[in-house]
Amino acid sequence: MNNEVLKNYLLHLVPAFAIPIGLYLLDDSIPLTALFKIWLLFPLLLLAVKGLTVYFAPGNLRDRSIGRILEYAVLQGMVYAAFIVLFIGFAQPYLQLTTLATLRQFLIGSVAMTVSNILMALNQQKKLRNS
Repeated sequence: MNNEVLKNYLLHLVPAFAIPIGLYLLDDSIPLTALFKIWLLFPLLLLAVKGLTVYFAPGNLRDRSIGRILEYAVLQGMVYAAFIVLFIGFAQPYLQLTTLATLRQFLIGSVAMTVSNILMALNQQKKLRNS
């Protein structure tokens, strides 16, 4: 098995098991269905992030336009923000947020992740072009 593949699986599956177990040990009143949903999120995150690389191959970053960099960063930001919003909802099932509060969490997470992804991609593109 390729080291990159193993690293990707470990990066997503170790937390998939460790976090629900840790949450249960900290608070055994969390419903098991919520813990199971949290466990399911990590493989979905892996699939979503890896699925985006089909359309935005890392090998063409050097020649990628700013528009395509922005598009990829926004999509990645939305994937991570959706993951965070769902994770918080499952980890705290008794906390009933309004639709507006949930939307606010999603937008803040999307913007934060998008900006960081844009900055990292532009920096990496600059390094590739200079080499």
